Amino acid sequence: MYSSFPHIKAVPSIPPVRATGQTDPAPHDGETQRPKRRSTMPKVARFHQLGGPEVLQIDEIAFEDPAAGELLLKVSAIGINRMEVFFRAGGFGPPKAFPAMLGSECAGTVLAIGQGVTGFAIGDRVATIPGFTSVPGFATKMKGHECAVYGEQAYVPAEMAVKIPNGMSFVDGAALWMQYSTAWNSMVDTAQLQKGEYVLLTAATSSVGIAAAQIAKSQGAIPICTTRSQSKVAALKSLGIEHIIVTDEQDIATEVTRITGGVGCRVIYDPVAGKGISTLLDAVAINGMILIYGVLDLAPAMIDPLKGMAKFATIKFSAVFQTLLNAKKRVKMTEFVLKGVANGALKPVVDKTFPFKDIAKAHRYLESNQHIGKVVVTVD
Repeated sequence: MYSSFPHIKAVPSIPPVRATGQTDPAPHDGETQRPKRRSTMPKVARFHQLGGPEVLQIDEIAFEDPAAGELLLKVSAIGINRMEVFFRAGGFGPPKAFPAMLGSECAGTVLAIGQGVTGFAIGDRVATIPGFTSVPGFATKMKGHECAVYGEQAYVPAEMAVKIPNGMSFVDGAALWMQYSTAWNSMVDTAQLQKGEYVLLTAATSSVGIAAAQIAKSQGAIPICTTRSQSKVAALKSLGIEHIIVTDEQDIATEVTRITGGVGCRVIYDPVAGKGISTLLDAVAINGMILIYGVLDLAPAMIDPLKGMAKFATIKFSAVFQTLLNAKKRVKMTEFVLKGVANGALKPVVDKTFPFKDIAKAHRYLESNQHIGKVVVTVD
């Protein structure tokens, strides 16, 4: 779950850039205006009040042709993410209006193309990079786009669409971009992982944790993965993870010290925060960094400053929008991920799929923290 990132207000307008280097005209500024020619009533999932998964409701709404800079997609699969669960539950405050929509990660087929968009054709199979959202405080920074993908159809900014690699399913396409863009932002762009060094990945059975482990291995680094449950160890081992710490049974700092020969980890990647940060300071190496990309533990963090100062350690907060709202970084990330998919280094792990009618069950399952990898909703 993520904080509100108020600094995004200062991000300048960014022209849409393809991974191939092709630049398209930017979408118009201001409120999105869509031509009213298409007349269909697809089903969408919305929430009419804040609350648990049960507030998600299947509705039918009118869809028109896409506005300038947009694509209209026939959605085949939807990636479910923590940010959406947090928004639905009220973690970002109320939406601008009810009913509200959710979702920024999907895969599907291009139905219609907005004015000024090049590089796509009707029928193209695409997936979305989640650089847009309906969450308050974010949507207005996306050049007027209040796009959301929980439905049979979806408007998406063309600059955030990428053609699905040949042979990849829609389900895998919907499980691709949030996890790898989030992990790339920290592992590659910020930490610049080095060959042969250890990196500690906490809560490593999440989709981002698995993506970070795959990226670390692709860079020649050695992941040390944590999980609370012994029941998830076999799944991590099946992914080629050699070093696994079961935190309900083992002490993180003790095990990291043993594995690294007393050096500790230069990079620690953590979505939990809270009271556990103190333990991570025991595990970090001299001049190391702790990168926090989530707050699964909402308890205030208790940090011993002397402990951090003794190690010259850095605690940084990492957000995927650092990459997604920067055109140059977005291109580098996209090329990195597509290359990794092509050579087999990066392969999305989908834990479970749910039919669209059971999207509330998908939210409930994600909240249970039973999953190993991505939770995806399929759309008929």
